[in-house]
Amino acid sequence: MAELNKAWSDGGVLTVAYEGNGNGSAIFTSEPNEGIDRAVDISFVDSARSIIVARKVKQEGLREVFRCSDGAFILAGGGTFNVLKVGNGLPDIPETETYTPLTYIEATGEQYINTGYIVQEDDVIEMDYISTSSTSDEKALFGSYDSNGSIWYLLYSNTAYIRYGSSTSVSVSNARQKYSVKLKKGSADIDGTSSTLSYEQMPSSPLYLFARNGNNSDVEMYGYCKSLGFRIIKPSGEVVMNLKPCKRDSDGAIGMLDLVTGVFFGNNGSGEPFVGGSEIKVQSGYELIDFVTFSKDKLFDLGIVKSTYELEVMFKRSESSSTPYLYGCITSPHTASVTAYLSSGGSWRFGTSYKGISMNNILTHIVKIKNGSITYDFTTSSFTKAIFTTPDTVVLGGSRAASGATSKSYQGRVYFFKITEGDTAILDWQPCKRLSDGVEGFWDCVSQTFINHI
Repeated sequence: MAELNKAWSDGGVLTVAYEGNGNGSAIFTSEPNEGIDRAVDISFVDSARSIIVARKVKQEGLREVFRCSDGAFILAGGGTFNVLKVGNGLPDIPETETYTPLTYIEATGEQYINTGYIVQEDDVIEMDYISTSSTSDEKALFGSYDSNGSIWYLLYSNTAYIRYGSSTSVSVSNARQKYSVKLKKGSADIDGTSSTLSYEQMPSSPLYLFARNGNNSDVEMYGYCKSLGFRIIKPSGEVVMNLKPCKRDSDGAIGMLDLVTGVFFGNNGSGEPFVGGSEIKVQSGYELIDFVTFSKDKLFDLGIVKSTYELEVMFKRSESSSTPYLYGCITSPHTASVTAYLSSGGSWRFGTSYKGISMNNILTHIVKIKNGSITYDFTTSSFTKAIFTTPDTVVLGGSRAASGATSKSYQGRVYFFKITEGDTAILDWQPCKRLSDGVEGFWDCVSQTFINHI
């Protein structure tokens, strides 16, 4: 039997006991409520993290807000004057709430989340992100400070400024080209770049995401980024917080759902709502994973590619000595080739032309390529346009020769793959695992089906 103790916002504890695997019984218990009616959200998440069912537990209190003829009676400190109710109230009624996972959540400088969590000295923070602005303004991915201490991750132009329980920041250059951070006492790792951090004392103010909590009185340095996920983990491996982008189905609100506590965090800012990515309606029997691993052992069919398409991929090689294809369909001559050849000079081809980009590293990269241009980690280059359609399908994880024969050559990770034509998504693949046999593949957010390797 699993048991969770959940604090009511006004004090006291709700205890949830769950017995079962899949369908089962949950028992909600709490001490008598001496105050006004209160409610708390509790979510049940399956092992695949694809079915999320929440229960809103309401507990009637013995009191109600005293109201005058012109409204509630407000105390000087901002609270309400509560009086004993007359008669009996209704019993507690659980209400169902469901959520749909999203590929990402995007902050555009107007949104933030108050996690309500005070970071501890032994916590490890992990965040996967894509920076969307390079302006010379400080932009927080997360942060908090007060008279006790400071913790934050800020981006200024192309430089990151980092603290973890310190009054001084460590700077890391070229940080906008990074896509993950791991921060803990004494050290920071930004996608392979390690730094040593000094330590003094932790702040006692809750951590904000997509902004910095300024001494519990100001919301500072709103962020501009897409987040794929945010986690707080103990050295033992215990997961304290695991936030994933989600949409609340009842009202369409975009936010982050904590898979540990079941709490949904919406926008605490007063500006526009968060921007959400594609919906991932994963079916029972499948589990979303962080990336698909390639070891010269998989090929996925991306279909025919036209010159009107745009391809986008996030990947990380596991070695840099070989010369693999990340994806490819080769023609001879190169009139309709579409390839990502990861040699020392690199060769990203789209039709008759290509762009050479060095690939001798094991860092994480995002590449967008379309007819006439390629954007490689926020650096855009142009090449000659062409009109073409590949004569055969493009394969991911290797290449297809002009003869039609395929070969598997890529070693590393793929975090996602997208193909669009204008505003229309042709495919939108997110890493996924089939639970029946552990096979890694992709979940296509367009067809909402599992894509297995060929």
